[in-house]
Amino acid sequence: MKTNEQDAPWWQQMLTRREANKTIAKIGIATLAAAATVGVVGCGDDSEDFDDGSTEVQQDALELQKKEGWNAGSTDKQLTFTGKTGTDSQGSMDWANYNTSAALLKAWGVKNSAWQPYVVPTLVQALDQASLKGQIGPVFTPAMREAYSRGLGMREILQKSKNPETTMIVVDIPGPEAVAYAAALADVADPVITFDNWPHPLGVVKSHETLGAMLYYAAEVSAKAAKRTDKAAGALVLDANRIVSNVDPDTQFDNRYLAKVPTADKLQAMKTTNVLYAVSDKGVTAERDDLNEDFAAYKEKGINVSMIALSDFTPDPNEKPDSAASLAGSGTTTTTHHTVYHYGGSPFFSPWFFYHYPVFIGSGIPAASRLPATSMRGSTYSPARRPTMFSGRTVGGGSGVGKQRPSGFGRVSTRVDGTGRTTGIRSGSSGSYGRSSGRGYSG
Repeated sequence: MKTNEQDAPWWQQMLTRREANKTIAKIGIATLAAAATVGVVGCGDDSEDFDDGSTEVQQDALELQKKEGWNAGSTDKQLTFTGKTGTDSQGSMDWANYNTSAALLKAWGVKNSAWQPYVVPTLVQALDQASLKGQIGPVFTPAMREAYSRGLGMREILQKSKNPETTMIVVDIPGPEAVAYAAALADVADPVITFDNWPHPLGVVKSHETLGAMLYYAAEVSAKAAKRTDKAAGALVLDANRIVSNVDPDTQFDNRYLAKVPTADKLQAMKTTNVLYAVSDKGVTAERDDLNEDFAAYKEKGINVSMIALSDFTPDPNEKPDSAASLAGSGTTTTTHHTVYHYGGSPFFSPWFFYHYPVFIGSGIPAASRLPATSMRGSTYSPARRPTMFSGRTVGGGSGVGKQRPSGFGRVSTRVDGTGRTTGIRSGSSGSYGRSSGRGYSG
């Protein structure tokens, strides 16, 4: 299967994880620490010698999992889930038909090929690990239900838009909720998945629940794909927990990662003139740190960037709960009905969106003077460059080109013997090193 690293031109100049891994395997322990330094900018000398001749080396978490298995150093532990269920969004067992990387990627695939280079297949490819596949199942939570309902509200807006193809929606909320939101939009917006890690029993990022959410909606999203047109908006699906702070290397496996988004030049080439950044609530006042340089570059290149708080989408108290048996006219069949959460809390207020957020041109929208009065106001957000732990960590001369990670980010301490073989992994052992399985995985 062709990987995103092969497809994505903006990070071709970057030494890929796989290439780094092959290099490490060839040169052995003598230069392993140096190779790790090349792979991650700013990591410094992360090695430490032990009395038995082995060395402590910081290794890329994903590459370590590909070598040692998805549950590297924790083969005796199981994944824990919130909201695991036996059926999918249509109340069926059809999710089992999508429990392979090929089937799930196809279900969640984009229709407009222009978005394909920005699809990150990494998380879905973890299903090729047999022992992981056996633990993964559909996930559905109350938070996902609410996110889906808010997605139906945005779907209303997209359906009333004359120019949805000019906007990239960036959904940056917790992974399972982002998946649910994208599923609600799947007949009017191309879902562009961006999950760039593997699950781990002690993972900082609980990406196995995101994977479970993708399985839950797989059959529904696959059916909705037939309804999408080439003029559908693109919806980048991010996990807001990808760069969570306060990681304890003694009890957690650092599977964090950075978001990969199109550069300003790429968006302009696609005639994308607007970016709508969707966050959980008004408590979020700026884009997450790994997006700062990209979003600032968008603004500098004349691309309009707006932030929308999804908490502005609420149910209409005059509508019956779960009255969306029609799922807002989507034509899909499901046993899990969802109330539409409208912008401003009512279908009569939702047209205000077009006045508050200049990203879409409305079709058949009444004049503002004819709309009911509202206290709702659009966001005053505007991206601006600021110092972050990711500032200036690009190569290749442009924003978004080969974005690099700071020291200790997405990396795990390991013990390596004189031949370069990993013999121990530190995570979940209170500072001690669990024995490596010694298995090799090509990924």
